[in-house]
Amino acid sequence: MKIVVCQFYTNNVTYKDYSREINEDYCKHNGYSYYAESDGNKILQKLNDRSITWYKPHLIQEVMLKYPMCDYILFLDIDAVFINKDRKIEEFITNDFSILMSKDYGPSLVNAGVMLLKNNRLNFELMSKWWDLGEEFPEFKTGLWHDQTCLKFLYERLEDNSVFKIIENNDINSIIYNKQKFILHAFSYGHLPNRTMDLVYNEIFNITPSDRPTLSNISKKYPTDKDFVHNYFDTVYEKYFSPIRDNVIKFCEVGVGGFWGDVGWVPGNSLRVWEEYFPNAYVLGLDINQYDLKNEGRITVDYIDQSKKELVDSYAEKMFDYDIILDDGSHNIHDQQITMSSFFKTIKSGGIFVMEDLHSSIEVKIPEKRDVWGWGDPTKITTLEMLEHFKLTGEIISDYLSDEEKQYLKDNIASVEIFTNAPTSITSIIYKK
Repeated sequence: MKIVVCQFYTNNVTYKDYSREINEDYCKHNGYSYYAESDGNKILQKLNDRSITWYKPHLIQEVMLKYPMCDYILFLDIDAVFINKDRKIEEFITNDFSILMSKDYGPSLVNAGVMLLKNNRLNFELMSKWWDLGEEFPEFKTGLWHDQTCLKFLYERLEDNSVFKIIENNDINSIIYNKQKFILHAFSYGHLPNRTMDLVYNEIFNITPSDRPTLSNISKKYPTDKDFVHNYFDTVYEKYFSPIRDNVIKFCEVGVGGFWGDVGWVPGNSLRVWEEYFPNAYVLGLDINQYDLKNEGRITVDYIDQSKKELVDSYAEKMFDYDIILDDGSHNIHDQQITMSSFFKTIKSGGIFVMEDLHSSIEVKIPEKRDVWGWGDPTKITTLEMLEHFKLTGEIISDYLSDEEKQYLKDNIASVEIFTNAPTSITSIIYKK
């Protein structure tokens, strides 16, 4: 018997890596196929104006087409994981259903977070009918979990609803973590940043959790939009920065910024986060505004105008052997590209350049956004286009850089990764050879 386990997620899900690794490990152990859709742009385009949970019927149909020889498909929400590797999906397979789900915890008929389906034409058509109910009842298109409400309507309209088998939720869809249960559908612990997944992941893989605060933990003291708006800390930076945390000696952030708190405008919070997170690092903040942080601790703040190439080049001559440089400055596409070109030379081998808030490359094409925020010239190659082109071809294209500067970047960039958390939350990690 061939079985496929499938999930989907977008990049802003903080616990996605925990869930995926747990479930991939389970499938490998038991000989099942595992498929996860993680292309956020593809998911959002398919959804159009619907809430994220409505992607389930599309994913299930996609898996049916992608794995035509499989017998069953088990769909799991991204916050659902296998607890016991020695228990098999087959123990729930009988001849009396086409779709198996569990009772809901609340007022709905069933919980759509765990679904076991036969790979057949009937279920493929039922997925289309489920989706169509969202058009019939548009009030259920946007609220989270209202796809589940429409699933109840689908059940009630079937002439023969025995194709559905509804079982108790305390084993295949348990809200309680118990090693004897089959699938945990995790609910919030409140104080844990990644909910129950932290505990389950560490226990399954025999990991002793670190007592060191994460970037997101630290930012609760020093609020910054990198955490509470863009979610860069949990979804990107923690993964890439934690392995080198103690080795970072020199860190630079272009764009000091600040936060409106109870006491008014507080500049430099992200610098304070970096200083606490990297215990051995000297943190340099550069900004066009003259912020007086009194050079507190290991933090130094200096002036730079990113729009002036001669100033950027001149400042770069004073810099060397930086472990990480992060550009969260003007977001103007011209300023981003000339800053990267000059400052990339000051990063040590194996170091990281971060280009943050690349949504400006998209919004520069939108007049009402470009004119308000000053993102630059829409006829020029955007920073996002420059990075995406390098990922595809290994070549640097830019209207603002000389041939010599483009060649340097081409010769010295080891890799480029781009992360989209939301339309206005796009960042990148660029490694130097």
